Amino acid sequence: MNRQREVLSILISFITGVACAVLMPRLIGGVADRWLFPLDHHEAARTTSPDGTVDAVTEVIECGAPCSSTYAVSVVPRGDAAPTDAAQRIFVADDVVNRRVQWKELHLLDISYDKAFIHSFRNVTYPLGRAGNVESWRYAVEIHLSPSSARFPYLSEAKPAKTLQ
Repeated sequence: MNRQREVLSILISFITGVACAVLMPRLIGGVADRWLFPLDHHEAARTTSPDGTVDAVTEVIECGAPCSSTYAVSVVPRGDAAPTDAAQRIFVADDVVNRRVQWKELHLLDISYDKAFIHSFRNVTYPLGRAGNVESWRYAVEIHLSPSSARFPYLSEAKPAKTLQ
């Protein structure tokens, strides 16, 4: 009887330890994300394609005082909201200076800036593409990045690098 209590006590302690190891980081992370780093997404600009089929949507994502503003660009069917899935974004960057998003041609979107710390970029997107519908994948948009300098505008404030001989 005493041996069974000891084994039961060890088993309960083990299960409690595993539960704490799995659940506590998620609980603490969720509280920290909600209270210390709350994300606020809001649409900053929307530009309709020349044929009126899709919109280029620029969002500003704020996470509070410890973070810089993040800019995200997505191409969506006209009038649709920006996607909540980060994988749908074609451009994500921090510290963007003088951003401009404009259609250069029917299927060519230009993102220009003076300075940007780019986290992700995709040069082609299929905003109307739907699984199982082959025809919907025929509408493509190419994205072109246009930094205002041919040099390295983000690193220009850093110490000059040694040139290779």
